Amino acid sequence: MSKILFRPLTQPLILRRLSDKKKPKSKPSNTPRPPKDPPDEGYNPKSVDHDGLDVPAFVSPSSFRQFSSPDEKLGPGAGKALCYKNAQYFGYHRFSFMELVSTATELRDERRLDGGLQASIEPDEKTAPEEAQLETMKKLEEECDAILGAQAKQIEEAKSSEKEKNIKDMSEDELKEWCNKKEEDIKKKEQQKNLEDMSDEELSALCQEEEAAIKAKEEKRKKEKDEAMKKKCEEEELKKMIEKEKEEFKKKCEEQEQKKKCEREAEKEKCQKAREKDARSNEEKSVLRVFSEIKQKCMDVLEKKECEDKQNKEADEKAKCDSDKKDDK
Repeated sequence: MSKILFRPLTQPLILRRLSDKKKPKSKPSNTPRPPKDPPDEGYNPKSVDHDGLDVPAFVSPSSFRQFSSPDEKLGPGAGKALCYKNAQYFGYHRFSFMELVSTATELRDERRLDGGLQASIEPDEKTAPEEAQLETMKKLEEECDAILGAQAKQIEEAKSSEKEKNIKDMSEDELKEWCNKKEEDIKKKEQQKNLEDMSDEELSALCQEEEAAIKAKEEKRKKEKDEAMKKKCEEEELKKMIEKEKEEFKKKCEEQEQKKKCEREAEKEKCQKAREKDARSNEEKSVLRVFSEIKQKCMDVLEKKECEDKQNKEADEKAKCDSDKKDDK
């Protein structure tokens, strides 16, 4: 059926028109049209008329060119019983690749629609009607359900027999739990048996009880879920708070370390400045001392010079007085 539905969408003629190149320009082309190409329109052969070609049923005959006769020579040494077995190569035309690609795409789409199964290549007339297929599928499903039910019963019986065997090895608490479960199972079975004998009012009351029990279970589950979510949120908040406190403590420690470092550097600078000041004062003192020594020396030299000048002057005056006395005599 899928082949019939999708065939009009993948007609080779439509695909050929879609894959055609742009319209030729008004200027004539230098390349001549290949003589073996199919005509531009209306080429839709029903079969491949050549004795040397075995074409599968799913391949469109329009994938091959027109042959002059059924026994046309395809190529040098090409044929089933000759050297070159792939004689189809000489039967293609310029659009054969596009035709074969469209056929392959159609087969792939059919296979996908059939659930990954191999697409049927035979004509649609030979396929069985869909209603018969549906009936057989339903029968197979019923048989499978019956087999699965029987297997589940066997497994339950085996489990119950194993539990009954292990009753002797159970403790008192385990025995109580097992007895409670058995009582619940028996009550459920009795309820299921008595359902047919119940009236409409009893059934509605039972349904309401069941609904109330289901609602209570759902509320309990929801409450547990909300509590778990709340607990999770609280844990996440606590985790965030702890991380925040850690970051703040780390920041404080870093600030304190930075402060201590700054204080140390300030003390170092203060000590260095004090040393420089002491050195400067010592240097100034030494300079002053040298200057005072030089000044004292200069003063001494000046005093000595003054004394010498005075003595020389006195000597000169005495000599002059002596010479004047001599002249008077």
